[in-house]
Amino acid sequence: MGSYKFRKYLAPGLLTAGLVAILAINWPGQMSYDSVMQLADGRSGHYDSWHPVVMAWLLGLFDAAVRGPGIYLAFTILLLWGAWLILLRTSRPGFGAAFLLIPFLLTPQLVLYQGTIWKDVLFADAAIAAFAALAAAAACWANARARLAWLALSAVLLSLATLARQNGILLVPVAALSLGIIAARKTSRRNGWRYGFGLLAASLVISAAANFALSFRSDGGEGAQSQLRLAQTYDLVGAARLDPRIRFPVLEEKAPGLDAAIRKDGVPLYSPLLVDMLEPAAPLQAAIGRAPPGAIFTAWSDLVFQHPALYLRVRWPVFHWVVAPPDILQCHPDVVGVDGPKEVLSALGLQEQIRPQDRFLYFYVARFIGTPVLSHLLFGAMALLALALLIRRGQGSDIAIAGLMVGALVFALSFYVISIACDYRYLYFLDMAAMTGALKLASGGEKNSSPTEPF
Repeated sequence: MGSYKFRKYLAPGLLTAGLVAILAINWPGQMSYDSVMQLADGRSGHYDSWHPVVMAWLLGLFDAAVRGPGIYLAFTILLLWGAWLILLRTSRPGFGAAFLLIPFLLTPQLVLYQGTIWKDVLFADAAIAAFAALAAAAACWANARARLAWLALSAVLLSLATLARQNGILLVPVAALSLGIIAARKTSRRNGWRYGFGLLAASLVISAAANFALSFRSDGGEGAQSQLRLAQTYDLVGAARLDPRIRFPVLEEKAPGLDAAIRKDGVPLYSPLLVDMLEPAAPLQAAIGRAPPGAIFTAWSDLVFQHPALYLRVRWPVFHWVVAPPDILQCHPDVVGVDGPKEVLSALGLQEQIRPQDRFLYFYVARFIGTPVLSHLLFGAMALLALALLIRRGQGSDIAIAGLMVGALVFALSFYVISIACDYRYLYFLDMAAMTGALKLASGGEKNSSPTEPF
């Protein structure tokens, strides 16, 4: 009996101790420029849609209780703790998961990134928790009340993930399909369709309602629209760089100044590394702002559909820098401390600083640079392997986490179209999803008893 209890509580205990230590060493959180600006938005109650407004809202909500980002940081770590705890509690206790947790908890993805105030971390933790809730629903399917509670929680978490990253919406149909397969196996094909569509509809309705509610405090999407125009112009500049003979008839007619700026000012500065290389081109930035509505999008869509080979050539090096950067140091793998405009920091009661623990974290993560531990390709391969093995084992909760693997891979592939920079954090979700899949495999099959307790 004593041995059983030890095995039962070993992995949850390690998980809890590890995440508490990570929270403590990073408290109240690592803050980049974007993090500081979002905290400022949250405190002011007016949100710039250049960043996900739900993150500014959450930061403001928690900041009202305790000044600073600390409670928000605890919330995001709690999402991951709850998700992984679900996988451990729905499985037979053993030593495999505990042995795997130790190296996972020592990776930069946990030690530093979980302590950073970034939308990418919020998205990853919310998405993983959403699929873990699906796994819990599958494991306790016979208990209707518990099953519906877990499914409702999954819908809320999927909505949070969608609000945290725009391309996070790709996870919703994957989760719905996963639930449909689980329900079809548990009951009937017709019920599978019903459950899958129900989760899809619920997630989208919650996301739409939250977006509508938050829009009253945002800039009306102006920031998001500006970001989209910049991303599309980035592709047009890249196309002109690869093929100087290409023409953009829509721009020539409706925005000749932008067409000229793309070739004169944008092309010499273009780099697949990141869109910020175009910032010094003031005439180009001004021309983007003056372009008539729809002109940039039309020119970009003409590039995609009329010159698909050129478009794919433009996007490939950008995607390559995201997935497997030739020089990872260019992609900000090791961000610590607090950084932001001095006047904003002063208003928030913060100061630009690197604390002793931040220096430790910086040099700790630096030891992993150039190793497979900071390689999205490694974690992509892990996700593919976990996907195959989870499908082969085929229990209900396995199907849910297999869906997480599919979602992470599809999410990563979407950056072929949307990427504008090579920041390592952009594919952080892929790394964490792969670890989750491995943890699920190591945790063994489902227990005979069904969990009914919320995390």
